Amino acid sequence: MDARKQFAHTAAELVDTDESVALVYAEISGQFFGDVERRHPDRVVNVGIREQLLVNVGAGLALTGMRPIVHTFGSFLVERAFEQIKLGFGHQDVGGVLVGSGGSFDISSAGRTHQVPGDVALLDTLPGISIHAPGNAIEVDATLRATVGGSGLHYVRVVGQGNRDHHPFRPGRFHVVRRGSGATVLAVGPVLGAVLDATAGRD
Repeated sequence: MDARKQFAHTAAELVDTDESVALVYAEISGQFFGDVERRHPDRVVNVGIREQLLVNVGAGLALTGMRPIVHTFGSFLVERAFEQIKLGFGHQDVGGVLVGSGGSFDISSAGRTHQVPGDVALLDTLPGISIHAPGNAIEVDATLRATVGGSGLHYVRVVGQGNRDHHPFRPGRFHVVRRGSGATVLAVGPVLGAVLDATAGRD
């Protein structure tokens, strides 16, 4: 299963099993949410192509004590609705899980409107947000379960590329894959496999 489908599958399961979890989306990935939306029309909300409203609805649900998963393409979620994230979640100090798919240049053929290479850097300007870049579908599942089951505000970046291997979700900690003496290489998200290939046989 690819990372985006895994996100949708895990999100639906979390809505099914926890009445405090809500899913708010803006058309994007709607092809995966039809069944869970029919089962829980009060907690699965499609706001249409209205990204600022998407974030505000999620923040409003968080103010009622619910744990919202807020989802659309990363370019629309982060860049188009940044002010709503800053005010609705950040200023009001409520938590939720923002999930942007199509990160970086995943949807490059759709033009600049769908590209978001700066999502992590922009969101990192907000105090208290935790940013996650899982490297494959298994890591997406683990990250989503941990962040939805936790507290605070999180951004989960879901991309089409994926690493061969998966590693445990350990927020705030580096995971050492290989030790050497010549240099330290930090790989984030789905580039780890390429980095290991490029540095194979080097100390």
